[in-house]
Amino acid sequence: MTDRLREQLDAATRELKAHMASWEYAYAYAHAGGPNGGADHPVHARTRAHTAELQQRVSDLRARLAEHEI
Repeated sequence: MTDRLREQLDAATRELKAHMASWEYAYAYAHAGGPNGGADHPVHARTRAHTAELQQRVSDLRARLAEHEI
């Protein structure tokens, strides 16, 4: 069980890191507070939502793995 959780955590962490290295991520966060209201743009909102989902997935997998390693 722990091996599978570690594999899932590794995959989720790689996916999050790749997402955070993307132009979409950089652009969404660099222009989020811009003078033209970039924070309201649907593309940026989706990018930030996807970031939050990936971060939550990594966090959940870490917690589940910690429960099994006690």
